[in-house]
Amino acid sequence: MKPFRISAARFMLPCLLAVGYCLLPKAAWAEGRCPPGMYETGSQDFIGCAPIPGYDQGGDDGGDDDSGSTPSRPHIPMKPGYMAAAHHADTSSVWITVGHRSVDSAKKGALDGCNRATRGGCTIAEAFDSWGHITVAIDAMGQVWIKVDPYQREARGWDAMRDPAVKYCRQNSFGCEFLGSKPNGLMPVDDDPDANYSEDYFPKGALTQNQWALVARPSKTPAAAWQNKSWLISGRQGSVVARKEVLDRCKADAGVACAISTYAVAYNASGSPKVGGQLVHFVDSTGQNHWTSAVPARAKTKQKKRGKKEALTLSDAVTPQERVDVVCPAAARPCRIIATYDAATPRMQIVEDTK
Repeated sequence: MKPFRISAARFMLPCLLAVGYCLLPKAAWAEGRCPPGMYETGSQDFIGCAPIPGYDQGGDDGGDDDSGSTPSRPHIPMKPGYMAAAHHADTSSVWITVGHRSVDSAKKGALDGCNRATRGGCTIAEAFDSWGHITVAIDAMGQVWIKVDPYQREARGWDAMRDPAVKYCRQNSFGCEFLGSKPNGLMPVDDDPDANYSEDYFPKGALTQNQWALVARPSKTPAAAWQNKSWLISGRQGSVVARKEVLDRCKADAGVACAISTYAVAYNASGSPKVGGQLVHFVDSTGQNHWTSAVPARAKTKQKKRGKKEALTLSDAVTPQERVDVVCPAAARPCRIIATYDAATPRMQIVEDTK
């Protein structure tokens, strides 16, 4: 069976770093794939499920058989089901469903669960039909990044930093860590066409709410009065609305089309804003202005020892000064931070460039 895969080549959206607000409880990331009372057998190329001896036996039933032996049961050949993951730009959660008979069924299950919780606007992040996992990574701002990992962990020796979701995150963001994964789900090779083997891993309780901060700049040279300016919006729930608002304002003022230059994300749990991403405005030695994103401080869980000559990489740098030190143009060093703007505070303002 050839793998069927759909991948969304875009950033995945934030999950709270705080305990209790991640995508799913830690227990929900367990990776057993056989029905209750059974265990996996076989290899990575062929997986089956066999009964656990003595499982669900009621003890002495008063029968005549006093041999004490457990009757043998047949090995059940299994095949992989289709799985899919859905997400929404304005919440940190991910909706994963596994064990479906078709990719359309898996995608519908994930989208239905996501849209019910968010009132619409969800998209499919990944879909897959062969032996594998949907894996999730999280970055320093709480964004989640989703990728499929073909079922080869036992063969290659699994390493979190080689996980596809972590690699995807490190290519596009910073402060990335492995969060969890779910396997494809199994069904008998000779399955009952009327049986439902699917399983959903959906968030429980109130969803987190992302708060967006974006910077827009004119795409072409505007009139002199509007040159060397940036339009900043923050503290907005609703990425589509926030993006349109800042781009429309920039275009109305500057008289030319504008584009988003960078973004940052904070999050909100139960109505209480939490510290999240920041926008960082800085200037290089030539007077050129730049923007990047960061977080206020390095989380303890992300600290690691470095040699004296070991420099931070773009994906390792997380604080404003670390980020500026890494993204500052090599030919225009040093760079100086002008200001930082937290993503949670509501604002719409024009920011002047600084020499």
